Parts: sequence; structure tokens; C-alpha cells
Amino acid sequence: MRDGSSPLACTSYSYEYDVRNRYTVPVSLWERVEESNGPSRVALSPMRIALAGIQIADANGLDAVSMRRVASKLNAGTMSLYRYVASRDELVELMVDQVYSTFTVAPRTGDWRHDLAEAARRIHDITLEHPWLAGQSVARLGLGPNLLRALESMLALVDGYGMSADQMLDVLGSLQAFVQGHAWQEAIERNAIRATDLTHSEANQQQEARIRAIIESGRYPQFARVVTESTDESDPSLVFERRLSNLLDGLSSTFH
Repeated sequence: MRDGSSPLACTSYSYEYDVRNRYTVPVSLWERVEESNGPSRVALSPMRIALAGIQIADANGLDAVSMRRVASKLNAGTMSLYRYVASRDELVELMVDQVYSTFTVAPRTGDWRHDLAEAARRIHDITLEHPWLAGQSVARLGLGPNLLRALESMLALVDGYGMSADQMLDVLGSLQAFVQGHAWQEAIERNAIRATDLTHSEANQQQEARIRAIIESGRYPQFARVVTESTDESDPSLVFERRLSNLLDGLSSTFH
């Protein structure tokens, strides 16, 4: 990895406890998940815990997610969750991996621009559905099976174009940052519309007198230009496509 850390450095661990009351072999979250995927007689499971956390985060934001609140949603005791997740950080890790279980990358066509654009749209959709994802650093999350599958599929889209490993990561990192940032802004705007019952254009109209005074002052010519010349596109999907095209133009020199 670029910062010199190994992939295992970002994997969450708890520890097995032997009969002598001594901690022994470290056990990662994903090893525990695999062990719990067999037949179960109990109501709890890693998937149920993750889905409960996702529902809370989708409705109230990631800050609202806690072990206690997830346990309450599952009608379970808080301590019972610790059989599956050792901490809130592991809970979030499990949630992110569960979200990515629905993420698929279309088969590679050989047209890198088409392939990345389609992948960007899918990342955009999943992030807009779960806006709290935009605040998560993929590099710091454990190597869950769904996240790892998604990463492998994305890397395959940019393989074979003469790029170094660092260049491949730069391309995907730039794409991820743009898409999640854009989806995050869309989510903020949606929340603002719900809170104020005003669209972006309607909110600007309420500031019309203030904006006119700023323009007429002559002190902010660049601001005046974008206000008067901008199309004020109200469809976020069209804005996303235009800006995605600009990003892909910038990345084109990396492909050979």
C-alpha cells in the first residue's frame, strides 16, 4: 500500500481466549463472520446486525449508530452483539461491507471511458442511497469479502492500459472522491429541500436582492459573471454527467 502499511494493518482484530485465561491468536472480524455463517439457532447474525445499523444510519446519519441502538432495534441485549462485533468501528466496517454486497461492476468492454463512467454511476447510486458512505475511508476499512470483490472488479477495469499500480490507484481514487463528493452534496441539497420546502433555485430567489447588490457593487466580477452566465441547471443528474465527463477528460492522459 502507498503509505507503507500492509493490507492487514487495516483489519480489525479481537482475540481468542483459551482455557488458561490467556489471550492467544488474533481473530479478525471477517474470520468471525465466516465462522458464524453456518446454521444458527439464535436470532442474531452479522448480516442482521449490519442491516439494522444501515437502517439507522440511512434514517438518522452514522452518528446515530451505536451498539446499544442496534441491539434495541433487534430486540437484543447490547452485550449479545459483542459475540459478532468487538466495537462500534467493527460494526461500521460490517455495515459498509454489507452495503457493497449489492454493488456490481458491468463486464469490461475495452472502452475505458465507458467502463469507468458506468462504474461511477453505480458508485453514485449506492452512495446517494446511503450518504453516510461518503465519510468512510475505504483504505482504512477491513478487507471484507464484498468490499474486496468490488475493489478487485474496479481494478480490473483499469488493468492492461500500461499504468503502474500507483497510477491505477490514482485513477480509481480520483473517481471515488469525485463521485462520493457529488453524491454527498446531492444528499445535503435533498435534506435542505425537505427542511425548507424550497428548491435550490427558489432559495436563490429569496436572496435575489442581496445578490443584485453584490453584482452592482462591482467588487466581485467573477462572482457576477457566474451568477449571470450560469444556466443554474436544476437536474443534478445532468450536472453529474457533465462533471464526470470533465473528470474523465482529465484522466485520459493516464491511459495508453
